[in-house]
Amino acid sequence: MITIDAMMVCLDLSDIDEKLVAFTRSLCERLEVRKVYFVHNIKVYELSDDFKEWFGDVDLASEVEGNIQDIVAEHFGTITDHEILVSQEPNTEVILANLVKRYHIKLTILGKKMSNKSSGALGTKLLRVLPCSVLVFPETASLYIRKMLVPIDLSDTSVYAIRLSKNLSDQFGTQLEIMHVYRLPSQFFPLISEEKAVSKAEEVVKQKFADLQKRHQEIARIPYTLVRAANKSIAERITLHLEKGGHDLLVLGLKGNNPLPSLSLGSVPTELYNTNINVPLWLVYSGDVIK
Repeated sequence: MITIDAMMVCLDLSDIDEKLVAFTRSLCERLEVRKVYFVHNIKVYELSDDFKEWFGDVDLASEVEGNIQDIVAEHFGTITDHEILVSQEPNTEVILANLVKRYHIKLTILGKKMSNKSSGALGTKLLRVLPCSVLVFPETASLYIRKMLVPIDLSDTSVYAIRLSKNLSDQFGTQLEIMHVYRLPSQFFPLISEEKAVSKAEEVVKQKFADLQKRHQEIARIPYTLVRAANKSIAERITLHLEKGGHDLLVLGLKGNNPLPSLSLGSVPTELYNTNINVPLWLVYSGDVIK
């Protein structure tokens, strides 16, 4: 059973907010979530002089809070204890990171617009600085989760992601698939034939996965797909598999073992975030990594 003591939902007062709040409700209906914080930060310095001249000394924070209350009342209701937090700070990343620490947030939900509508710069910054797992919800994603994909690299981080995915799959009553993308050491060609190299690589990876299954019996019956990267990146192969497989949720484990926060996200999660995928992306840190 997955229990989330505190969840944070980041709203930006755009059209995606209603769908984001509705998706949060669907999670709370299927997971044990004890409290949800709906948050928005007003960057006052970005307001134009015309705005200040037209509206004068209006209590903007109260107006924004009222707007969010209306959305929450319509699309979330009273299904779970919740609170609305509106701040007015110059740096959104800093205030949100502080909220995660102050309220012991375990999962943050971020909305994501398609690349033709937004640069995604703030989202990328948040993924790098928030000390918790993050669920990215694209504006084109479905509210319903029927099939999940968890790509792994056979590390301890992968095991944590698989366990989370298995628990989610059991609670949601959905299908779950494990995927591994491998690369061949191209520097050895043409000394070794490509056919032999592929055969040997698959044999090695399958044996490693079999050993993983022996150590963790809970994943023994989960379908497993092995894919060669070939001329594409790992993220591109994952994206293609998502499109072909009809998955509704992608779960990735994050190592977080780099002492520099700006470098800890990793190339595959970053590339996937910057790709216009149509499914939610759950980027999960283990509890030990967060500590």
